[in-house]
Amino acid sequence: MIKLLMLGDSLVEWGDWGKHLPGVAVINRGIAGEMTEELSNRLMDEIDACPEPDAVLIESGTNNLLFGYMFFPAILTSMLQRLRLCYPHTPLILCSLMPMPIVAAHDLEQVNRELAQAAAATDNCVFLDVVGPFREQCLPITHPGFLNDQVHLSTRGYQVWAGAITRCLRELFPDAPLG
Repeated sequence: MIKLLMLGDSLVEWGDWGKHLPGVAVINRGIAGEMTEELSNRLMDEIDACPEPDAVLIESGTNNLLFGYMFFPAILTSMLQRLRLCYPHTPLILCSLMPMPIVAAHDLEQVNRELAQAAAATDNCVFLDVVGPFREQCLPITHPGFLNDQVHLSTRGYQVWAGAITRCLRELFPDAPLG
């Protein structure tokens, strides 16, 4: 079973990962309301608490973006470098921000572009772009990806995100049994 350390905000914390990622042992280290700099501050404690994950997924910046703090990709870049030093051979997965209806499209595109560049500059790091799957698989009326607050994920949103994570893990671990 793949051991996946998930770091992030409420989107990570509130996920029912046992249901959505069968065959994956998720270490859920999401904290609702957390900004990227707060995750950065606790990063070494998280690494100490989980010394040998098979992969690390990071989803952070939602709260920063909501408050107009656009500098967080630089913080994530530094976090990726620390993770790479502590987990030299562990695949890292940097997740794009979700296409939240409440956020201006150009702001989302800008930060996701910067996140993709950060992942590309880090050895053995994958940028998991979930914007396309959300736009293709979440329909505003019949299959909304977000709750009424336009930030938090609906069941459908979690299904789409989990599908993208599963596809990514299959590429990284082709011999692992995933649900």
